[in-house]
Amino acid sequence: MAVSLGYVLKRVFYSLLVIIGVIVVTYAIIIFSPGDPAARWAGNPRGPGAERAIEVARAELNLDKPLYVQIPLFVLNVFTGNLGVSISTKTPVLATIWAHLSSTLELLIFGYLIGIPLGVLLGVYSALRRGTPRGDALETVGFVIANTPSFWTSMALFLVLAEVLGVSSYGRIDAKLAAALGFKPITGFYTIDTLLQGDFLLFLDVLKRILPPAFVVALYPTGVGIRVVRVMMSEALGEDYVRQAVALGVEKREVIWDYAFRGTVPGLTQVMGLAFAYSLVDAMVVEYVFGREGLGSLLVSAVVSNDFKLATSILIVISVFYILANTITDIVQSWIDPRVVL
Repeated sequence: MAVSLGYVLKRVFYSLLVIIGVIVVTYAIIIFSPGDPAARWAGNPRGPGAERAIEVARAELNLDKPLYVQIPLFVLNVFTGNLGVSISTKTPVLATIWAHLSSTLELLIFGYLIGIPLGVLLGVYSALRRGTPRGDALETVGFVIANTPSFWTSMALFLVLAEVLGVSSYGRIDAKLAAALGFKPITGFYTIDTLLQGDFLLFLDVLKRILPPAFVVALYPTGVGIRVVRVMMSEALGEDYVRQAVALGVEKREVIWDYAFRGTVPGLTQVMGLAFAYSLVDAMVVEYVFGREGLGSLLVSAVVSNDFKLATSILIVISVFYILANTITDIVQSWIDPRVVL
């Protein structure tokens, strides 16, 4: 299996164009939205020195330059990671976003590590028993869990854990225990950081808190996996090459996984890649319910505090993540199945 270099370069080029378009549109929203961005940046000053403060803010934001100069400067700043300083936290926007994005990505990765294998196994089981009550019931389950609102599922699970089982799953980590053990984040992924620092007790605490919301995030890829694998496996099992393998006496397990399932991998990869990009927003909702300090809570805080610089930067990061996830998915799919570039 090989990937066409021309296809990769073309796909990356188009993605860069889309990213630049998103940045430009976002900047236009900032500039042409009601109110003066410079005044908001200066804290909406009043009194004799207000005009001077707004002029200084306008210069800091490059708003004193022509629009054809402002836009390239803004695009360049975004690509170089210079997103400015948050109005509310007075810290670099990029550092603030990463501290919260790492939490969201950690939850998302855990969710898909659970959801993809579970969706594949249940989808294969459903395909092998298509037309039976069990197979049809699994298809219904896949449809239901893929379309159930994550906010409702999060609330229900959180209440069951807290009120019925008495299990605390709020937050990312036990703050008191972390302080007592001298825990300091390294990568931003607490499951990794606790192991790197040898805090196994703290690792178990982090794991206990991430698994419930990860289970909620896993529901969507599980449901999608069941439905996609069921349909594609059912079609593959009817193909001539699979029937011929059965006729030649190939072992059943080999027929299922090496012949029938292999044909579903390219399509499943594309669907799961798109689902992963979509689930970033889904994970933001879930983590907000479970009190995890991720992008969801940061975005709400930025909106409430009228921190337009932080809020727009978060929207740009989300958009770029979605575009990159789609691009990587297309490249991986072309590596698995070269026919997609033809």
